[in-house]
Amino acid sequence: MNGPNAVDESSFYLEYEMQVDATRDAVAKLAREVLQYEWADYLRAYPPEGPQTWEHLDSGKPWGRVMPQAWDIGRSQGFDLHFEHYPDSRALERGHLRLELHLEDGVHGDADFSGDSPYAALRERLVDALVDFTSGSDEVPPGDFGRGRTIWAADYRFTAGDTGAYYEALRKALSEHAVFVPVVTEALESRLAERE
Repeated sequence: MNGPNAVDESSFYLEYEMQVDATRDAVAKLAREVLQYEWADYLRAYPPEGPQTWEHLDSGKPWGRVMPQAWDIGRSQGFDLHFEHYPDSRALERGHLRLELHLEDGVHGDADFSGDSPYAALRERLVDALVDFTSGSDEVPPGDFGRGRTIWAADYRFTAGDTGAYYEALRKALSEHAVFVPVVTEALESRLAERE
């Protein structure tokens, strides 16, 4: 492909690649400097539907945690139950929000789910309670059961590049998953009562 058109074609592709890189850099900067900080403010201003009062944790990081205050009772025992999402450039580029219900070690970070650990026992109790709920309710939010620390995971779409659409998708996801809060709270309370 030699000739006068080869130079034009090469410069076109080079310019295109530069524009793509600039766009990716701009999206990454938007995620880092705006999305990761403002999601919590948005949820405070426009809380998810339902009776829960929510705590917004880890603002300013590439992950965010949202927890109904009812689950705070497990923290003193080392059980960190929360919903987690990932406000990063990848989510913003793809228009994809992932919401996960997590059980983590509130003291050391990674929980041990092997054998007869307290985390394995609580995880089993939570999964059993959610299986019972999801099989007998027509209010089940979209999603699937996960493994390890991820009890449940759900995916939501929003307009790529639109931070407001991300915040609203997060609000919608939490509103839809609010039906899990009393189920998880009851399972957590019963497990904590057994440990006393």
